[in-house]
Amino acid sequence: MELTVQARKARNEYMKNYRKKNPEKIKNINKRYWEKRAVISQCKN
Repeated sequence: MELTVQARKARNEYMKNYRKKNPEKIKNINKRYWEKRAVISQCKN
């Protein structure tokens, strides 16, 4: 499912504002993501 150009611009604008207003949430999300990736990487080895 591809987004129309207009829908994509709206989503990008929303996410840009969200990241600007919620930097701590973004840091936590990224931290959780990379910790999870590290566990997955260790399991593969």
